Amino acid sequence: MAKPVFFVLLFNMLFAAGHAQKGIASLGIRASAPVPLFQQDRGLGFSLTGAYGISQSGQLTLSAGFSKWKATNSIETGDVTTRLVPVLIGYKQALHQFFIEPRLGIGELGGTIVKNGDRQRPSVAALFGAVNAGYTFQRFTAGIGFLTAHGIENSSAGIWYNKNVHYTSIFVGYTLWRSRGH
Repeated sequence: MAKPVFFVLLFNMLFAAGHAQKGIASLGIRASAPVPLFQQDRGLGFSLTGAYGISQSGQLTLSAGFSKWKATNSIETGDVTTRLVPVLIGYKQALHQFFIEPRLGIGELGGTIVKNGDRQRPSVAALFGAVNAGYTFQRFTAGIGFLTAHGIENSSAGIWYNKNVHYTSIFVGYTLWRSRGH
């Protein structure tokens, strides 16, 4: 008899605590480009990020993105274009207009390899880790991000098997929708 009462009380406390928060919910888009100082690659990335405020300055985030660049310092000989497609969850902490956002997730690591006229498109599942830091001005954001991917499939996955890929970028973003005090 005590167990159902405990769970009802716990549920009510969590429900009340969740409604007591006055955070910001938002939906935004970002465009990114590799930082030439850290890598010689050329390319672009895009992402869509949803955020749910859990306090005045903290948000839980969910993002999905796509990055593609032509690799000059490749792990394989030939013409290599690398592709990352991550889905990430994270926590964004704001300090006035500045923010930091660590994220973790899973997605695809792949690309196109052209070698001796043959074209291959291998890809694997990958674990992702990322951190963004930036500045917010009204609905706009700008900053720097670091994303790393590690291929997690077996050795039949080709060149991406057990490989780490890093992507340092600068980004600009725009908040499409925002709601205060949900």
